[in-house]
Amino acid sequence: MNRWINILKIAICFLIMVSNAEAEDENRATTTLETLTVTAERFPVQEKESSRFITVITSEELKESGAVNVVDALKRSGGFAYKAYGPLGTSHGGMNSTLSIRGVKDGELILINGVPIQGSAGHAYDLNTIPVEQIERIEVLKGAASTIYGANAMSGVINIITKKTKKKSVKSDDSSVVDDTDKAKSVKISTEAGSESYQNHTISASCPGVNIGANYQHLGEQEEISRSYTNKYRYATDPTERYSLNLNANMFDNLYFDYLASFNKTGFRKIFDDPKKAYEGTDQDQLKHFADVRYETADFRTKIFGNYDIMRRSQYTAKTPDDDNRNFNAGIEGDYKFNISDWRFTTGASLIHRGVDYSNQYQEHHRNDAALFMEIKNTFGERLTATAGFREQVIYGETGTPDYDRFLPSLGLTYKINEQLNIFANTGKAFRAPTFNNLYYESSFMVGNPDLKPEEGWTYETGAKYDTDILRVRFALFHMAYSEKIEIDRRGYPQTYFNAGDYASTGVEWEFGISPFTNQSGWQQDILLYTAGYWADPTAEDTSGVEYQSGPKLQNSVGFSYLTEPLVLDLNCQILTSRERNLDSYAALNFYGKVKAWRGYVTFGVDNIFDEDVQVTGDLSEGASNLYVYEDLGRLFKVGYEIAF
Repeated sequence: MNRWINILKIAICFLIMVSNAEAEDENRATTTLETLTVTAERFPVQEKESSRFITVITSEELKESGAVNVVDALKRSGGFAYKAYGPLGTSHGGMNSTLSIRGVKDGELILINGVPIQGSAGHAYDLNTIPVEQIERIEVLKGAASTIYGANAMSGVINIITKKTKKKSVKSDDSSVVDDTDKAKSVKISTEAGSESYQNHTISASCPGVNIGANYQHLGEQEEISRSYTNKYRYATDPTERYSLNLNANMFDNLYFDYLASFNKTGFRKIFDDPKKAYEGTDQDQLKHFADVRYETADFRTKIFGNYDIMRRSQYTAKTPDDDNRNFNAGIEGDYKFNISDWRFTTGASLIHRGVDYSNQYQEHHRNDAALFMEIKNTFGERLTATAGFREQVIYGETGTPDYDRFLPSLGLTYKINEQLNIFANTGKAFRAPTFNNLYYESSFMVGNPDLKPEEGWTYETGAKYDTDILRVRFALFHMAYSEKIEIDRRGYPQTYFNAGDYASTGVEWEFGISPFTNQSGWQQDILLYTAGYWADPTAEDTSGVEYQSGPKLQNSVGFSYLTEPLVLDLNCQILTSRERNLDSYAALNFYGKVKAWRGYVTFGVDNIFDEDVQVTGDLSEGASNLYVYEDLGRLFKVGYEIAF
């Protein structure tokens, strides 16, 4: 760690010299807008003032990336290792697309409006089902957040904030209330088509107090999404169709209702290299619902929520029972903040019921998660802010299964050096209980382990945040150390789960945005250069105690944007190297453009311009019982039109 501490010292000294030099220039003004985040703490806080590494991706930034859904947008934003088992992130049975943080697999917690949505069966989530048009912004917190959000927030949190409703009235210059209903009404329509029979169509409407939208996506059949070199077969897919609906309503003052629904339909064909072997075909459809009711004021927030999904799979080439797999979560939580002198307090409590019912693998199981939370915050000398958090997390298992009780503390520090530069540090304890799949799953290729222990450990992070109107920097060194990390024993079939001895990831994360000509006149002032990513050394111990690489070491996104009202251009390259299990490195280049035309915009883009072979998951390591890979789509052309009225 001494090497990383020295690197941090050099970086901070450099930023101090630059910021002091700029402070002496009286003709220069910092115009960077402050970014609010609700994920770093339970109530809104300025991102720069938080003691955590936070990335906020706005609705416009999501669209300007050219992504087709949320998981696609996030993998382009940098700092994630993307893993998938189907095109555009489609789930393949119980195998879902994921976005691991800092090389730590299954450590991320996914929220919608602060509500956990991951299925209890296998920590699964389907961000591919959420179109970017339904999102207000996404906040990504890197590092352990179990103190704030409980179990599952091991390596970070992805909080998806849905579209906000428009206000019915606004204040005029003399502070009187003026009816502005017409301005609060709008309808947006976008349509997009491309190669591979790709389609993406959205319609949305906003009026005072209500926002509603619908989306349809289609992708043609794919001849080869994966290949098993050992068992000599490949998987192909039937056409994929997705339907989604969103509704947001401001029912009364401070009272909100959110609803998201999606339906996905596709099929998988297992085709053997030996033509004498008959292929195996499976139809698959999945229905998901999410809803919450939120009451929010400046000092008090409470919500009730629930999500339910069901996946049905029917193998039509064999006489096997249909899969009918269900996940359901429901809960209530509340938070209240108050001041005592200069000390700021936030207290909260939550209760979540989690359940599953897998028709063929292990039937119905459930548990209840309960927690009490407190956070204390104070600023000393107008520069140093300290935040201490405490959480008592209790998980009550069903009869005959173990209960878990963990105390989860955290501490964060932020020091304001000047108006441009803040430095920060934080540490916290992380905790995650085994999922129902980990404990009970049973099939021909995977069996659960009811003797698994929970994962737990500590994370440590320190870094700097620097802002001017030309340069934005976020930089952090981290060390994440766990014990009993749940891994898969891949030495034979059926595979099973085990508690790895020690599991760690140490490295550096960065995010840079440069507008080199922002203070100049002319077209070049709208140019933005950006990069975001991490380098880490993720390791774990196998069943024999031998250390191995457990995740990818380097992920980086590098891009160029030109952002004006009549024209938007974005060129983005996703890079993933030094990967686990001998998977190939790759660099996928994407292009997106939007130009004003008539009352709307013409959009156009190319994903994976050079048609790279992108291995999104697999195992090509020496001695593996099954050598296989899943690959992402090749080159994809897209063109569309969007209009608002």
